[in-house]
This record gives sequence, structure tokens and C-alpha cells, in this order.
Amino acid sequence: MEHGVANLLGGGLKPNDPRRFLIEAMICSMHADGSIDPRETAVLERQVSGHALFQGLGPTASRTLITLSSDAIQFAGNAIARAPAIAKGLPARIHRLAAYGMAAEVAAADDELHAGELSFLEALRIALRISPLESGQIVNYARGGQLGPYLDDRYLRIKNLIPVACEVFALRALARGMANDDQRFKVRDFFFAIPDLQLAKDELDSELYRSFRRPRAPNAQVFGELSRVAQSLPDPVDRYWMVVYTLVAEMPATVPSWRVIPFMGVMQAAFQITDTDMELAAVDALTFPAAMPRPE
Repeated sequence: MEHGVANLLGGGLKPNDPRRFLIEAMICSMHADGSIDPRETAVLERQVSGHALFQGLGPTASRTLITLSSDAIQFAGNAIARAPAIAKGLPARIHRLAAYGMAAEVAAADDELHAGELSFLEALRIALRISPLESGQIVNYARGGQLGPYLDDRYLRIKNLIPVACEVFALRALARGMANDDQRFKVRDFFFAIPDLQLAKDELDSELYRSFRRPRAPNAQVFGELSRVAQSLPDPVDRYWMVVYTLVAEMPATVPSWRVIPFMGVMQAAFQITDTDMELAAVDALTFPAAMPRPE
């Protein structure tokens, strides 16, 4: 497994580059209290020029993204108004954690979190679906200058959930009577398109093969199997994201009608997800590119 957040976004400027929204989160944080402190500007410049997530971007592309972000905030009228757009531009969970952490680091640069900054961070937290507990940890690590190691730890934790995702998608295929190699290969291509679910090809092939070929009792029920999987995820945020990934696999036009998708009903019950959170998961699922490969 490749380790570290540097592997998430590295390289030159890409179409719809998520780093634009990482930058925008920081610039919003700079503007949130109505004044820009030179220490906040220094944090932005340090992150963009030296953080592993921006590796390979280059000064010209960085200036372009900073200009685009500043213009978007000015057009919106204030920082809080841009929070939903930042979330929409960062569908992957690890990218959202990075954006929140960098925004918190900028806000804390002057050694004090002002009311406007706290209001923006709360609006950003809600838009990014980050739990209060997790956001509190991020702010503490950002204030302590330990954001990088914390994000690396979160990166590894999210990657360690991939075997669980493989099991969920094997059960999805089983429920549809499609637990075969062709479907497994389609799921593999789908995982490659989601940063949270990416592994080296051999590792991902092995995990999916293990889940798709797992011996199951002849009378095994999908609900019971999913309930067993859910028990391995005590964190409700992890359960929520498994639902998001599963909704992403559906054709975008059908996602708003998740109630009539049989597997989603079974998964909602097994993972104990409320209707309200299912609606939020549907919204988050639709932030992923419509053209990405999807299993049947």
C-alpha cells in the first residue's frame, strides 16, 4: 500500500482539480473574520508551496487557483456562502478532512479563533459532513502544528476500510445475482475512480477476490451478512461513508430515489442509517463525477 497524503493529489494542474477547493477553504478562512493577518497569508503560502498535497503543482498553476478561489469568494459575497461549493468540489472523504484541517490551520495562525472564523469553520464542517468530534481533533492538531501527521494517520485509517468496502460490494453483487468475475472487475475499476478506495492494482484485486469468493452458508441472507459487516464499523461516520460509496455505484439519475433501490433499503437497515442521513448520503454521492465507471 502506498502511504501518505502526497499520493492523493500530486502532479500538475488537472481539470476540476480538487486542490482549487483546498486553497479556497484556506482563503475563506483568511477572510472569515473580516481582516487578513500576515500570519494567515504566510500559512497559505507555506502550504501551497511546500505541502505534499500540492507537490508538482507549480507556482503558475498555484497562482491561477488562488485567483479563481478569491474571485469565487468575492462573487459569493462571503466565506460562509462558499462552504457548500467547497464540499461539492471535494467529494472524497480524505480530501474533505484535508480542506477542513488547512482551513483550521489558517484560522489558528494568529493564535486566536475569532467569531467569524468559528462560524466559517462550523459551516464548512457541516458542508463537508465532518463530525463534531473529528472536527475538534482536527482543530487541536492544526493549532498544535501537527496537522500533517494527523492527516497521514486518517489517510491510513480510511485505506484500512477498503476490505470492508470490498465485502459490501461483494454482497451487493450477490444480492443482484452477479457475484462473478466480470462484476468484480467492474467494481475494481469503480474503486480506482474514488480516492478513498484506491489501492495498488494487485492489492485491490486480492481484496476483491477474497470477498467475492468468500465461502458463505447456502442459506446466507444478505441482511445478516451486512449486519455482520456493520458490526465491524462501530464509528457511525465510517458507516455513513460506506453508504455514500454504495450510492455512488448507482446511476446518478436513480440516486435521489434510493428508497426504491432494494439493496440500499437492506443496507440502511443493517447499518442503522436514518432517513435524514440517507438523504445527505444521496447528496454526497451525487458530487462524484457522473462519467466515472460504475458497476451494474
